Amino acid sequence: MSDLPLHLGLFLLAGSIIVVISAMFAEPEDKPMLSAVPRRLLTFFLGCGAVVVIMLVCEHTFAKVG
Repeated sequence: MSDLPLHLGLFLLAGSIIVVISAMFAEPEDKPMLSAVPRRLLTFFLGCGAVVVIMLVCEHTFAKVG
């Protein structure tokens, strides 16, 4: 678990790059693209968080450890 901050940081970096590049392709002008990035980042990371919660609930419900 000591690598958790490193992995979260790398995920935030990679996810942010993916979202910004996709915003660049979606919006032809800079001003609308820059104003859409925070909303896109929030949507992306909330969606990823929801997937994590669903996976943890499924693991707790269906997976038997030990």
